[in-house]
Amino acid sequence: MIDCHCHLLPGIDDGPKTLEESLPMARILEGFGFVEVHCTPHCIHGLYENTPAIVGERLAELQQALVREGIRLRLKPGMEYYLDSHFPASLERPQLLGDSRLLLVEAPTWAEAGLVLENLRKVVARGYVPLLAHPERWGLLAPPGQGGARHLLSRLLGRGRAGASGELLDELQRMGCLFQGNLGSFAGHYGKDVEKRAWAFLRAGLYSCLGSDSHPRHGLEEMIDTGLRRLHERSEQATELLSAARILS
Repeated sequence: MIDCHCHLLPGIDDGPKTLEESLPMARILEGFGFVEVHCTPHCIHGLYENTPAIVGERLAELQQALVREGIRLRLKPGMEYYLDSHFPASLERPQLLGDSRLLLVEAPTWAEAGLVLENLRKVVARGYVPLLAHPERWGLLAPPGQGGARHLLSRLLGRGRAGASGELLDELQRMGCLFQGNLGSFAGHYGKDVEKRAWAFLRAGLYSCLGSDSHPRHGLEEMIDTGLRRLHERSEQATELLSAARILS
């Protein structure tokens, strides 16, 4: 399995603070059968101002430590870019996901659709492919009112409308954006509304890959276990999404 979104590198964002904290996380991922992990620390102006050089240095250090410890994970570089007004400067020299043309991005909780779309159009214009991190958690894609996940699924399947959120989703798909779901969303880690949207997106075939979005939190092992188990029990797409073969090969 391939993890397309993971905060495993030490000391550069809200992931592990030290190398010693990274190692148990790596063992957990290896234990569940992951063989390749894309290390995607945040890139947020004024908070986590990471660069490809910083990521490359930390990744090399951690990979060496994994080899010493006998942990068989192959690490790949990446970053999780924040789609705010400072984002365009990052496109001068972005850190793509591994050897692909994918750029992992997330929408700020406060962001308006116009800003997000403007930034994504810049990504596409540069010849990169936006990979939207955990869209099930995006407030912009959360329909208001009761039954929002059901209504959004109807929109995805062409059986009705879901207001502004459905129209934004249509535009994102027309632009060629790809979508990455979190294992924790299927485990209910972010609440019931997010879980419902994750299953709705999955049933509609929206996702291209999955990620653990691992941080050094209590209950990480249980979260991954629950997410993987539910996915394999309820979806025939699980194996393909966890290999990310369609987008990384």
